[in-house]
Amino acid sequence: MSNLNPSPEFEERVRKAMQTPEANPDFAKRLRNELVRGPVKIKTKYFRPAWAVAFVLALAVIVVSVPGLAAALGRVFGYVPDVGLVETTSGLRMLAEPVSSTRDGVTITITNVLVHPDHIELMYEVDGVELDYNQTPDICGTIHPDDNFWSDADADLRLPDGAMIRRDYAGEYQYANRYAMQPVYAIQLPANVDELTFVLKCIPFTKLGDVPENWEIPFKLVTVPVGEVVGYPVIEVTQPVATEEVPASPLAEAAPAPKVSLTLERIVPTDSNTVFYLHFNVENPDPSLISIMPQGVYVIDSQGRLNQAIGSFVWQPFEHRVGSSFEFATQFKPAPGSFTVVVDQVIAYYMPLYTDPPQMTVEELTFAFDAGDNPQRGQKWDLYKTFTVAGFDFEVSTVQAVTFADIETPNFIDGSQGYDYGYQFTVEADPALGLSVEIDIQRDNCWLYDVKKIEPAPVLYTQLCRDGYPTGEVLVTIREMSITLKDDLQVEWKP
Repeated sequence: MSNLNPSPEFEERVRKAMQTPEANPDFAKRLRNELVRGPVKIKTKYFRPAWAVAFVLALAVIVVSVPGLAAALGRVFGYVPDVGLVETTSGLRMLAEPVSSTRDGVTITITNVLVHPDHIELMYEVDGVELDYNQTPDICGTIHPDDNFWSDADADLRLPDGAMIRRDYAGEYQYANRYAMQPVYAIQLPANVDELTFVLKCIPFTKLGDVPENWEIPFKLVTVPVGEVVGYPVIEVTQPVATEEVPASPLAEAAPAPKVSLTLERIVPTDSNTVFYLHFNVENPDPSLISIMPQGVYVIDSQGRLNQAIGSFVWQPFEHRVGSSFEFATQFKPAPGSFTVVVDQVIAYYMPLYTDPPQMTVEELTFAFDAGDNPQRGQKWDLYKTFTVAGFDFEVSTVQAVTFADIETPNFIDGSQGYDYGYQFTVEADPALGLSVEIDIQRDNCWLYDVKKIEPAPVLYTQLCRDGYPTGEVLVTIREMSITLKDDLQVEWKP
């Protein structure tokens, strides 16, 4: 099996897409499925960012309400709502002032623009129109047939010389393009350009023909003065912090697991909530460990109120290596004083084929079964293939021929996309591990997948293919394994 060419991990496909002149529409569809199915709670409301803040006044108010803040401020960072951390440098430019255009009772307002040395971040909002999130052909936002990735709902930027800049949908900043109204453009904007034009064919999630179309809104840029804080001031957490592991159930204690530590890095008190940044590390991590990602996070404030936190990141382990920061925001403003951050379980991702150097060979993670010449829906094969990744054992016990109708279709916003026939693998492991796997059938026409956990075990992993069931000897490769660490992690912050 030395000549196998296994399907690469999803994030590796993303990187390959960066090198191609035209994006693959299959990749776009898979990216959409990944975002919908990811466990991170993504904010879906439209943005009311406090951009035009009186920075000095806001800082004074926060210093008064949070004693000792001045001593906690480290490097000069600012936090812009729905954008994130911004390090103020002499090269940063921003929107001179919010700009609006109104037609037939519908208003588009450009609220934020940040011009970095290598990209532009823009945000806009819409008032006066009902939005429809059903992906029907008459809704603005479907994929444009000529452009693959882009649609008429994507806002472009026009430079003074007439050049059009499209949002970055397959390059370095693709993950920042989480929302239709928060585009990012990969461009080194010339220093002498201080005026741009926002160009939009139709408003996302509106019915075509019902509201004005073909919007053009010019706006101006200004340079941020050196040392000025853009947005809300950020508290650097420099005091010693203790990370406490809440005792787990006996079942969870019986399972081997890495020792995970939690660090609270930064805090941003805003007018309506608190934003904070966490990262996780591991004692003596296995070399195949790629990422540790938080399942759920909440804050308990000084009055004992529980405040659920929302993560503003995309669930992509390759983009969040061990030690990466995760941004969260509370749903409402905590009471003044100290608070405790609680992380309710984390998921550790192991990908031994995609480390440098690889920790296992393709042959060690590949197995085969004979599907015959004419596999039928419901047909089952016993496998009993055992694997060990990072010291954790699991068994692929059976495989069954299934169709798209056999899995939970609400997970797939675009339906089967032609991937109607495939195989479902039953994966058995110690229930205390909360183990899951991702599997690749080694055929070019197999791609769409679904993962379902039957509590407390097993895992049902399905991969679907086009043009019928793969026949004959079917080669299958384990490309990812994850475990759920069920001990809660806590860290307290005292102002």
